[in-house]
Order: sequence, then C-alpha cells, then structure tokens
Amino acid sequence: MSKGVMTYLPPHDGHPGMEIAWASDCREAFNQGVKLAQTWLDNVRSGWLWAVMIAERDLLPCAIERRAFEVGFLSRIHQRMCTKNQREVPTRARPLQL
Repeated sequence: MSKGVMTYLPPHDGHPGMEIAWASDCREAFNQGVKLAQTWLDNVRSGWLWAVMIAERDLLPCAIERRAFEVGFLSRIHQRMCTKNQREVPTRARPLQL
C-alpha cells in the first residue's frame, strides 16, 4: 500500500480546488464522486441527492474507496453551495475547511 497518494479537486463555479492525500490510491473513487455530483448538479434533479450518492457509493469494494467517493461527491456540492452563498453575500469569504 502506498502512502500519500494525492487526489485533486479542480476549481469550479469560481470556488478554489484542493488536494487531499490518501493512504492508498483512491483517485478513481474520488473522481467518480466528483463526476457523479457534477452530473446531478447539471441535470434536472429528479432524484434525492443522498439516494444518488449512497446508491453509487455502495458499489465500491472497500471502506477507504467509499470514503474517497463521499469526499469527492460532497466537495463538489460544497463548491457549488459556497459559490451560491458568495454571490448572495459577496463581502464574506468562505474558506474551504476539511
């Protein structure tokens, strides 16, 4: 098992990106989470956000990959929410904290 494998969430919606180090290679699961969240954001939201995330997350084989998927998914949603909040209150900066 490798140590310190980096995943990268690119900037989106005017919100900065970030890097996260994992104890094993979780890049694919993380990227799947980001992509699924973006698909949900881009489409008519006919399903519940939590149900979409759980259904896809549970297909992953191990706990660390499921966690990486969740972090990628929720980080992309976070970017969108923070951007919306910054538009409403432009004088308040909202740092991304994990």
